Amino acid sequence: MPPTPAAPPAWLPTWMSAGAALFFLLMLSMPSGYSVGGGVLLLGGLAVWWTGRRAGHAHWADTPGGQAPAPWTTEDRTLCALLLAVFAINVLAVLWHGDSGKYLDQGVRYLLALPILAGLRRVRLRLDWLAAGLALGLFATAGVAAWQTIGIGYERAAGFVTSAIQFADIALTMAFCSLMGAALAAIRRRWAWTALLMAGALAGTYAMLAAATRGSLVALPILAVLAAVALLRRAHLRPLLAGTAILVAATAIVLATLPAGRIAESRYAAALDEWHAYSQQGVVTDNNVGSRLEAWKAALISIPERPLLGWGHEQYDAHLQELIGAGRIAPFVGTLANTHNQFIEIWLHQGSLGLIAFLALLIASFWYFCRRLRSPSPTVRVLACCGAALPSAFAAYGLTQVILGRNNGVMFFLVSLAVLWAAMRQAERDAVGADA
Repeated sequence: MPPTPAAPPAWLPTWMSAGAALFFLLMLSMPSGYSVGGGVLLLGGLAVWWTGRRAGHAHWADTPGGQAPAPWTTEDRTLCALLLAVFAINVLAVLWHGDSGKYLDQGVRYLLALPILAGLRRVRLRLDWLAAGLALGLFATAGVAAWQTIGIGYERAAGFVTSAIQFADIALTMAFCSLMGAALAAIRRRWAWTALLMAGALAGTYAMLAAATRGSLVALPILAVLAAVALLRRAHLRPLLAGTAILVAATAIVLATLPAGRIAESRYAAALDEWHAYSQQGVVTDNNVGSRLEAWKAALISIPERPLLGWGHEQYDAHLQELIGAGRIAPFVGTLANTHNQFIEIWLHQGSLGLIAFLALLIASFWYFCRRLRSPSPTVRVLACCGAALPSAFAAYGLTQVILGRNNGVMFFLVSLAVLWAAMRQAERDAVGADA
């Protein structure tokens, strides 16, 4: 049996819990808000590692809470290895192609996620702090959305993350986690927390609708299935149906009465018209759907020519002009910043090696969380559901957006993955201790 790791100082669990709460509180409610909580967690993770090396005599029985974290397993080591692999292949591709160092900006965050994950796995997170940070962060996010759309007349809310799409995708994911938290609080008959987290879920739903994006909707069936698997028990049916009815009714009211809802409805209807214009007439200019499909076509023509490590960014830009000159793709594609597909983007610029590593990270994390969806512990099930929602929802968002190509998207994905994984593993340990 491996030795029990040394306990970190008593202040570090509080530090890490505060960092996790701050991350969700500020994620969408202030410019670069994710950097505050993320920075706190990174410093805390490094401190946990450093103090663990120096305090080999300490024991968990001597610390508040008194229970060691769940021991590291093959799952923990696999997640760390995959994070490192995604980073390493990104570095290899950039060096191979001679690309600018700016293309390491997102990749290096997979490396920085390692001390955060390791630090969180060695402390006890305060789930009440996490829930409060999530709900209050969603209230603030809804406030930003209302200020932008009602107060200063923006057509679509984008927060401070430079894109309405990113804003909506992250708001939806946070709203789903808040809704699952409300379900857990209802199961535990903690009604004040139920009301707070349900209100947070409604606020996040409003923010998503105010952003009027269409790609977020692709994730909704996946989230619904995960919630059903985790929560559907006869004993829980009444509060779950009540919560679902409240959420559906509130969404219908937003769609029917508020400007954000009407804009969202018009954009969803326009998507069908854009698809028809592209498929029947080849229209690409001023056609969001058509321009994405044409960009995918250009990338899929190019990928087989360099399948292992893909194309450098400058190399591909030159190649794209050749395709345009040959009449193989529409000229408008040359004005796009990227391929608008996370998987194609990685495949194009990091080749099959990069795509395999990225898919492995998504699949492994999804599977590891899904294994706990039928746990006897409601807390474990809810945290597992939120965790499984993260890679699956981001895979869905990535079909029409390079969501991990911006710092806000990659930071939300990686930090949320670390927080939810650590919280779920600790809840597992607590459930085993309660049964013993």
